Amino acid sequence: MTEYDNSIQRVKELNTMTKAYQSQNIFFAFGVLCTLTVYNGNRVHALSKAKAYAQEIDRKNRFADAVVIGYAAQQIKHIFVREGVTEAVIKLGDTVINMGKTRRHGIRNPFSKDPRYFAYLDLGKKSMVTLIASELQETAFTQRSNIASVTLIGSNAVQLSELCAAMIGYPPEEALTLLDGTGFEAIIVTKDEQVLTTSGLSQKQQIAA
Repeated sequence: MTEYDNSIQRVKELNTMTKAYQSQNIFFAFGVLCTLTVYNGNRVHALSKAKAYAQEIDRKNRFADAVVIGYAAQQIKHIFVREGVTEAVIKLGDTVINMGKTRRHGIRNPFSKDPRYFAYLDLGKKSMVTLIASELQETAFTQRSNIASVTLIGSNAVQLSELCAAMIGYPPEEALTLLDGTGFEAIIVTKDEQVLTTSGLSQKQQIAA
């Protein structure tokens, strides 16, 4: 290989590295690790605006709960749409918004201190929010519940966050009944390590251990 060929190869490698850097942005906000991955559209402007927005919301809400995080994720999606982005993944902790083609996302194990996944779920143009009971402030309501974690799938991260927070204090079977006819799907892990799902989820999407 000539010196010219080496130079061309190096330029290609740098271009690939630059694209990879522009397509992914990792930062810390809301007390969680946030990952923004943009596959097309105006990457640089979309990522910079989204990151700045998330950090501003974080600054104003030092004790952000799941609903604030869901709101931030939904607003970042709006920023991406305005910037012409159609393929992206917005991941703020356990709040995930998938834009474009379906991608597989992990569901965190509520019994592991490490960020390990006990299952993976294929998301289409959907959002997913997981809330883990042991990470919430304990109340008499949550103490009575046998739910270790709730994962909800739907189209709006704000609604999913609000619903997760409400469901986590209910008995598991009753929580699933609440979702009948709502269009939301759920995966509930109980404190005795059972995994329960809505019937629509088992029909439409595959959970892979």
